[in-house]
Amino acid sequence: MNKILLSLFTVCFSFICLSGQEEAGKNREPLKVIYINKGVSTHIISPEPVSYVDLSIPDIAGDLPQANTIRVKPTKDGVSGVITIIGERSMTQYLLVYSNDLSKVYSRYSIPYSDVRSYVNPESSMTRSQMYDYGYNMLISKNKFYNVSTKKWGLKTTLNNIYTMDKYFFIDISILNKTNIQYDIDHITWRIEDKKKSKATNFQSIEVSPVMELLKDKSFKKDYRNVFVFEKFTFPEEKVLVLEIDEKQTSGRVIRLEIEYTDILNADSFINR
Repeated sequence: MNKILLSLFTVCFSFICLSGQEEAGKNREPLKVIYINKGVSTHIISPEPVSYVDLSIPDIAGDLPQANTIRVKPTKDGVSGVITIIGERSMTQYLLVYSNDLSKVYSRYSIPYSDVRSYVNPESSMTRSQMYDYGYNMLISKNKFYNVSTKKWGLKTTLNNIYTMDKYFFIDISILNKTNIQYDIDHITWRIEDKKKSKATNFQSIEVSPVMELLKDKSFKKDYRNVFVFEKFTFPEEKVLVLEIDEKQTSGRVIRLEIEYTDILNADSFINR
């Protein structure tokens, strides 16, 4: 009798486990359809930068012409498949269905937030939109640094604030143009350099690139302010973080601001605001 009960329990338990596995493997919601055709390039626009894309079949070609734009196009008639799009903190899937009716085919599809599902991306601890929010808050905050600035060519460059959040530094700088000549930015460079240049030793310079630049202004008449976001870094006391801005065309008005490591260590925290 006990053997019969044990066998019955085993069969029931196995049935429940298999049923649970089948249920877990199913899509809880049907995938939305995006119609495609080999005569049309379909551009799928994500609300955030895309870090990963998967197309389920090789007969649909795809690429990333922009950080938040996926371009797909079937190479054969009648092919359909699934596209998976992973952003900084989201995952979206669509069913790509071939259609000969061009009135149904999308040339552009903007992903609505209602289609986005939460996804914990181990490569990203902060989304781009969060960085922008913190950056804009810095633009309206009071200056915490008053003695880090430089003056040359009628231009005063000032370090306003340094904040830290998660694994990022937010560096806020401003420029006041006291001349009547507009300043047109050619390019902005950040480097870690030796404090003192000595002929006896090799001068070292390491370029560091921001992961985000809040504003894209490339010219200003009187005032310029911007926030640059970096992944956290360290450097020894004998080195400095250097901001260098070059003006377009042949110009001697090169802006240079040096930031000591002690200034980095005095970074404020957003959570303390």
